[in-house]
Amino acid sequence: MNWEVLTTAPDQLIGESWCGLIRTAGVNCRIQPGDAVGFMGVSVFPVRLMVKAGEVELAQSILDQYLGADEEPPEGYLEESEEVTDKLD
Repeated sequence: MNWEVLTTAPDQLIGESWCGLIRTAGVNCRIQPGDAVGFMGVSVFPVRLMVKAGEVELAQSILDQYLGADEEPPEGYLEESEEVTDKLD
């Protein structure tokens, strides 16, 4: 069976945590080989989470249960950060 990209985590530690949640629910999950390469052992760059093709929807629903709206940036956050960046330039 083929593996498909489920989502991208901001870094390897979060990606491993998300995969752990998914595995605990009985779905195979892994970090895309090649994404988790870091000079000191842990990648600080985004990593892709992979699940088997037939389990993508199930894995996404599992992840959605744990990642709620409280993990999204507050409304207007991106606009405010752009204004601050513009002022610094």
